[in-house]
Amino acid sequence: MNEPDQPEHHGSPKPEDLPRLYSLNGIGFATFFGSMLAGFFLLAANYHALGMRRPAAFVIGAGITIFCTYFMIVMATVGPGSLSPAVGPGDALPINMTQAILSNIGQVMFLLLITHLLQGGMLKTFKEEMKGDYHTAARSIFVGFLAYLALASLCLILLSMLGLMPEASPDGLAT
Repeated sequence: MNEPDQPEHHGSPKPEDLPRLYSLNGIGFATFFGSMLAGFFLLAANYHALGMRRPAAFVIGAGITIFCTYFMIVMATVGPGSLSPAVGPGDALPINMTQAILSNIGQVMFLLLITHLLQGGMLKTFKEEMKGDYHTAARSIFVGFLAYLALASLCLILLSMLGLMPEASPDGLAT
């Protein structure tokens, strides 16, 4: 005797009805090219696409706070107001590319860890079980870079309003 076919789950949405999300790789690329602010923005965009407004707002707020803290630490350790011997007598800051790349890689690793902790299981289920689709890496990079420009401007305004930005002298700007 043949058993009747199993009924299809009517509660699960069709893949074409699912929103597109940003993948772990896309968030990593956006973080590399646009900083951790871009990665936090894409994390929040994933929550927002799934209708989870409160976690999205939390991720944006936490991202801005973490980025501002990171920025202040970097400025205090290697910026013009630091006691770093790398800063010359005219407050000119030579750029150490090795240090900059390592800092960028650190941001990417940090964001990948956060993404994996917050959304890793959800992204895996979304792709494997629900057959959902991700945005392209190019879109992730572009949106991440635009998010970085907007959120970094907000952070700089916030730090300036709080008096936490190092002051630049007119002589230093003329060189």
